[in-house]
Amino acid sequence: MPPPPGVRPPGGPAGQQTARVPQGPPPDQPTDVVSPVRGGSGRNRSAPEPELLTHREFEDGYDDYDDPDSRYSEPVLTDEEARLLRRKKIWRRVRRTSYVFVALMLIGPLVAFFIAYQMVEVPNPERLADRLDKTVQITYAGGTENFATVAPKGRRTLVKCDEIPDPVKRAVFAAEDATFETNEGFDITSIMRAVWNNLKGGGGGGSTITQQYVKKATGNEDPTLTRKALELVTAYKLSNTTDKTDILCGYLNTIYFGKGAWGIVEAAKAYYGVALNQITDIQAATLAGVIQQPGRAAGDPEWVEQRWNYVMNKLVENKWMEAAKRANSVFPQMVDNKDTNAGMTPDMQFIWAQAKKELEENGISEEQINRNGYKVELTIDKAAQDAAKQAAEDVMRGQPANLRKALVAVDPTNGKVIAYYGYNEAKNGIDFGKGWYNPGSAFKPFDLVAFLHKGKGLGETFDGTSGRKFGGITIHNSENDDCGEHCSVAKAMELSINTVFADIGYNQTGLKAVAAAAIEAGIPNNIGRQNMPLEQTPDLNIVIGGGKYVATPLNMASAYATFAANGTKRSPHFVAKVTNPNDGDAVVWSGDESLSQPQQAFSKSDAAENAKIARNVTESLIPVVNNTRGGALKCIEGRQCAGKTGTHGCADTAKTSKSDNCAAWMVGYTPQISTAVWVGSDDNSALKNKQGRIIFGSGLPGEIWKKFMDSYLKGKEKKTFTKFTAIGLSPDQAKTGESKTDDSKSQTSPSQTSSGTPSSSTPSSSDPTSPTKNTKTPPTLFPTGTDRDNPNPRDNDDFGR
Repeated sequence: MPPPPGVRPPGGPAGQQTARVPQGPPPDQPTDVVSPVRGGSGRNRSAPEPELLTHREFEDGYDDYDDPDSRYSEPVLTDEEARLLRRKKIWRRVRRTSYVFVALMLIGPLVAFFIAYQMVEVPNPERLADRLDKTVQITYAGGTENFATVAPKGRRTLVKCDEIPDPVKRAVFAAEDATFETNEGFDITSIMRAVWNNLKGGGGGGSTITQQYVKKATGNEDPTLTRKALELVTAYKLSNTTDKTDILCGYLNTIYFGKGAWGIVEAAKAYYGVALNQITDIQAATLAGVIQQPGRAAGDPEWVEQRWNYVMNKLVENKWMEAAKRANSVFPQMVDNKDTNAGMTPDMQFIWAQAKKELEENGISEEQINRNGYKVELTIDKAAQDAAKQAAEDVMRGQPANLRKALVAVDPTNGKVIAYYGYNEAKNGIDFGKGWYNPGSAFKPFDLVAFLHKGKGLGETFDGTSGRKFGGITIHNSENDDCGEHCSVAKAMELSINTVFADIGYNQTGLKAVAAAAIEAGIPNNIGRQNMPLEQTPDLNIVIGGGKYVATPLNMASAYATFAANGTKRSPHFVAKVTNPNDGDAVVWSGDESLSQPQQAFSKSDAAENAKIARNVTESLIPVVNNTRGGALKCIEGRQCAGKTGTHGCADTAKTSKSDNCAAWMVGYTPQISTAVWVGSDDNSALKNKQGRIIFGSGLPGEIWKKFMDSYLKGKEKKTFTKFTAIGLSPDQAKTGESKTDDSKSQTSPSQTSSGTPSSSTPSSSDPTSPTKNTKTPPTLFPTGTDRDNPNPRDNDDFGR
């Protein structure tokens, strides 16, 4: 069959059969062609017309790149699929990066730990003990007049390691590091627990005894991660290269125990006046307990006893003491170290103790102060301090032996404590300036703040008669006196009418609002020895500062300073600044900068409203000073003063009667100073003056306050309070009969309170503002008192017996 047209027949020309020749083109074949892609078979092995390189075909005879159904073509993705694909690629990169990062985190610290381990040096206790502490200079405010100089005591007395009694060792382990004998220099469980506590806002460093020893030995106590990391490495190396007994020995020979005692030997002498080998296990708990904050040991015996209880409980917990022995143990009485701070009188020692406590709370320990020879400038004004001491001693001279007194003065413009006098000769070691006492009617201004928050003012009227009931509780005014059925708030404050303020707190504002107002002014939320939250289910006692509601003279002076400063609150403080004389007097810490920051107390967002509330309180307190006892408390030179007296009655016991008072206050201020004076007793006994009469706030406390204020203010600038703008009804409107109808006087059950408690005719245990459960025989508060030396008998504020 002839070939199709245009196709060359096989073989040579004219269809001849040609002989087979070797593969490859003949010598005269053009070089622009290549061998065929597919060869023939059998007799048809000759290649067809070769194709150009740019049009080479696939073996299946067609170009499937152009075929949309081909298995080699790229799939067409939807937008959602493309997004998911991109996301998948991103997360793949993130995972791979994370793996690298985690690997570096694991390997990096190991490498750093190994390098640091080779470089750190373990401390030498003998060399450390040879380093003497430097002289510390303490000055009054301004830094020019010397308050006291604390000189170094001399070298520590070193104890040999085998001479440390076992009771001392166990007490230290219980207090600081129960796993000391078995850990590797650090305790990962304690570290994690400390981290967790700090994240929750608590405290605790999680350091072992070995870590603490390293920190004290190096003198580096910076709160940095680098320092902590090096401390941990050094502690680990020390633990692996030094016997545990030697570490404990070096630690106890090095650390400060307070009361001027460096090392455990001196601590045994300072606290119990005995040699170390005579210390009992009960006494050892005291020495171990003060290691945490040694600066508080000299001036805070209550804290020392708290720490003793903690260590004793830990000894039982770790089976180092029998529970029966613990139950029968009492806190061992410490010896009195009168020369602990040579050159300081007892009242000066109380001030220095407060300053050290403040510095400790802000990261500067007494040990650091002594080791570095810091200079400490106090906020105490020498003239003010001298005036406080003179006033307190002059007024109380010749008074009954059971009476105690305290005076604290604060500068409202900056929060500085300018005078602090809590010394009482009969109780030399007790600072009454920091004691917790019922403030009585001196708490009433906080009731008024809550009332002003509701937009109601001094011209509002209430039933001021005595013997009114609130939730089943009968309330009396002193001597059952009253200011009528339409008594204005202003007049109730001046005359200290209990029923009006009970009505305000119980029926108008709610008791939680009163607590909140006190906190706004500067009363701490956690008050008293029980550290009780002020806002937690308050009872009716809060309106008059009775029952469980207590405050220190410093609290009251500071809170009233907020009123004096037109609603600007500042933290009271004792230390102006700490400087390092070895570094060009560089400032180490400044209380003036850290603690004097102003805050709007009564309105965070409205400065005008904040100032107006404070000024309305002041307006209500001016008549108290001017009218009490015929104006006996008026400030010198016609100055503007405001203040409030307060008393708290005694419980009816074999030694006291319901008419007796057990605490009396006078708290008052001018624009440049706020002063609180307390008179009471250390055994809560009845207060009688040398004439045998009951003591009220306007009595001995008022006399001390007046004498101090006149002495301090004499010759100083006469500053005045700002212009008064009434909130709600003014006092004048009440006097002219323009006051609103009093709809509260007939109420005997609480309306809805600010805390959301619904109305109830009978208070129940579920009502957070109810003072007590209703009983068949309602309790009586404010029973009749006998006021024989005060022309203003309404100041007998004996709520909360």
